Amino acid sequence: MKKRHSGIALITALLVLALAVVLAAALAQDGAMSMRRTENLLHHAQAKMYLQGAEDWARVVLSRDKREVDHLGEAWAFPMPAVPVEGGEISGRLIDLQSRLNLNAMLKTDNTLDPIVQQRLRCILGKAGNEQADSALDALADWQDADSDVRPQGAEDEVYRSRPQPYRAGNQPLQATKELLLIQGFTPEQVRALQPMVAALPLSSGLNLNTAPIEVLSCLDESGDASLWEPFVRDREATPLKDVNELLGKPPFAGRVNPQGLGVKSKVFLMEAEAQVGRTRLRRYSMLLVDEQGLVRVWSRFQESL
Repeated sequence: MKKRHSGIALITALLVLALAVVLAAALAQDGAMSMRRTENLLHHAQAKMYLQGAEDWARVVLSRDKREVDHLGEAWAFPMPAVPVEGGEISGRLIDLQSRLNLNAMLKTDNTLDPIVQQRLRCILGKAGNEQADSALDALADWQDADSDVRPQGAEDEVYRSRPQPYRAGNQPLQATKELLLIQGFTPEQVRALQPMVAALPLSSGLNLNTAPIEVLSCLDESGDASLWEPFVRDREATPLKDVNELLGKPPFAGRVNPQGLGVKSKVFLMEAEAQVGRTRLRRYSMLLVDEQGLVRVWSRFQESL
């Protein structure tokens, strides 16, 4: 009988020990997860502060610019290399958004399409692989206008309401180029290809000839011939334009390029900055506007985890 009681006691002790081990392991795991969660929150807050510092840096760089002309040889055009910080690193760059065609410039105040802007955007859409550019532009105009009238190849609320996840047309200027994904006639592949060539800017923003890429410049005349612009792109960093007429008044551009919406100054920039702290990586996009007095303000801001 004593042996039987001893066996039961031993089994009971082993069960208690096993439960204690399981409980200790669970507590240790919960503690480790809690510590990691706290660590991630601290790293996230730290990375966010670094990104705010990068935004402040961008505003200082732009406020110090003389603003006579803007070109790719200026301080703002050089990216900030990866800088070591406590626990990680941060990098960033400024992009002249007026080096891109403005998607919000096509629709005039009387609700009609601007033929010059329409021709340029049609060319850009073709370079992005859109073979139905006219219908895509009609849908873009319908998305921006305030009425419900459907253009010949456009789309209004009834089209978007019939989708698996229904929504309504924007009925206002675009706030970001990614908004194109919501508009009929634009595929994700085309929107990715368009990103370096178009932007959603205030209506008064013109195209800066000193900073525009050759793909955009080649759409300023109906030929779309990039080779026409190669010598200019090659030389403009050393000798930026001081006036649009310096270029458009000379061969081979005279009479081929309409000066409407073209300039040599910029006031809308995009800051792209990335901060890495521990396992946390954050990226911030800030649209910055510079006024005539050189004051810089944030127009919009978007942040994402990588």
